[in-house]
Amino acid sequence: MGLDKSGLQERIFEVPSLTNERLYLFLWNMETNVSRWSQNAVEDFELPGEYIYDVAPIWMERIYPADLPAFKKVHEAIWEKGDKKQEFEYRIKNKDGKYVLCTSKVLVLCGEGGEPNLFTGTIINHDIQDNIDPITNLHGSSSFHMNLKRVVEKGSRAAVMKIAVNMFNQFNVLYGHEYGNEVLRELSDILRMFALNKGHLYRLDGAKFALIFPDMEEEEEVRALYNKIKYAAEHTVTINHVAVPLTVSGSGMMLDEYKGTDIAVKSGLSYALGISKHERRGELVFYKEEGSGKDTTQLQMLGDIHRSISKGCEGFYLCYQPLVDVKTEKIVGAEALVRWKKEPYGDVAPGRFISWLETDPAFYELGKWIIKTALADIREVKKEFPDFILNVNIAASQLERKEFRGDVIRMVKEAEFPPEDFFMELTERCRNLDYDFLREEMKFFHENGLKLSLDDFGTGSSSLALLRELPIDELKIDMSFIRDIETNTINQSLVKNIVQTAKEMGLKTCLEGVESQGISRYLKHHNATYYQGYYYSRPVQIENFRDMLADGQEGE
Repeated sequence: MGLDKSGLQERIFEVPSLTNERLYLFLWNMETNVSRWSQNAVEDFELPGEYIYDVAPIWMERIYPADLPAFKKVHEAIWEKGDKKQEFEYRIKNKDGKYVLCTSKVLVLCGEGGEPNLFTGTIINHDIQDNIDPITNLHGSSSFHMNLKRVVEKGSRAAVMKIAVNMFNQFNVLYGHEYGNEVLRELSDILRMFALNKGHLYRLDGAKFALIFPDMEEEEEVRALYNKIKYAAEHTVTINHVAVPLTVSGSGMMLDEYKGTDIAVKSGLSYALGISKHERRGELVFYKEEGSGKDTTQLQMLGDIHRSISKGCEGFYLCYQPLVDVKTEKIVGAEALVRWKKEPYGDVAPGRFISWLETDPAFYELGKWIIKTALADIREVKKEFPDFILNVNIAASQLERKEFRGDVIRMVKEAEFPPEDFFMELTERCRNLDYDFLREEMKFFHENGLKLSLDDFGTGSSSLALLRELPIDELKIDMSFIRDIETNTINQSLVKNIVQTAKEMGLKTCLEGVESQGISRYLKHHNATYYQGYYYSRPVQIENFRDMLADGQEGE
């Protein structure tokens, strides 16, 4: 026999839950003891269905034990004493097994005879935030994730685009956050104009936006739209009647009966966005499963890496490569290098994910984990070797986060690690940051006692200008200058002069890529500070690194 759904089937019931993700609506016929629940409540709390007979014990078994007596008291007041209106809070277990705080507002309605016959109310889940960005009034990240998931699960045809403002943080640093917010508002108005009647627009973290275009089939249509957005960002944004030329980067992906996951799509978009920003000068880069050297396995792997970070950096571990004193050939420091392992991929080389991951918001949490873990590992080493130094790579996306300064100083203090022995290696992409911004960040760390190193010196752009402009303590000369130095006269001259210049400026130097005894001996007379390379050791986990130190290893 089916449930008696009388009095519960009005279509207007569906409206509140469709317009507010954290709001649940229920109607309870007190005569039939059948209740109706909004679909988001069914999903979030894994209820038996939209219509439920005698829901009270089902709901109560999910309530936090300490809150249950008070909940029962309110429930009895409504059902037995006829109280018409109540508002109360309690914690209840959601589908993930997490207790979330909810506020219930309930009302008892009476029928024609004056007897209470309908128990109705709303429940607000405070664990879910209203997903409207207060700065741009656009839908936020969770709406994008939810809608992308729906598109992927249905196998719908759609185009997805991700757009980022390049070097946006300099607006906040140089002119203040309100100025930066005004820039975001102006840009969001431009994006709205291009998305109107074509797709859905979302603001993601920082200065990133996403668009979903249902039924868009042609890459060229997406590319043409992006080029219009790119032009408008550069030529039409004005703040207080002053033109503000913005440069943007963009990535796209075409979905047509796509068989992967929404997480893999987001990973692919982040990967392609990094290529657009750092290699293609803002050109729209499409992530494709075929024809770009990537396949479904790679895309799925990036999604799994993203999930691993959200689970406390599960599967990640650190290896350490020695820094060897040139004069004594003793190990005096180490560079921390991140690795990831998970089946069915096995050990995954960082070259397969770091360049993508550095552009993803999740990288910030991984970066903090790397610093915290490395400080703890080497703090133990320093108990026996007090002067031991630690080098950790720092990405441009980390420096751009306003909270990065405070997080680094806090972690160093909590680890009780001497700041003068902690070297922050600025990776190549840091050189693309605004000079004024980069100088201010480095000045801050310097004033707090930390050391700064330029990684891969001699490659990319503006290395000499950075050396002249910024407070540097160490240069790490790129291995491409070292590997053939015994026979390459040009590299011989370059390395000799870089080391000599650094010495005259009072800087330390590290020669990377020392992979043979012959190279080590040849470089001896250059008077650099450190060697680093496979001749002394490949990167090894901390246990093996400690054994290496105990053995006093001086080469293979």
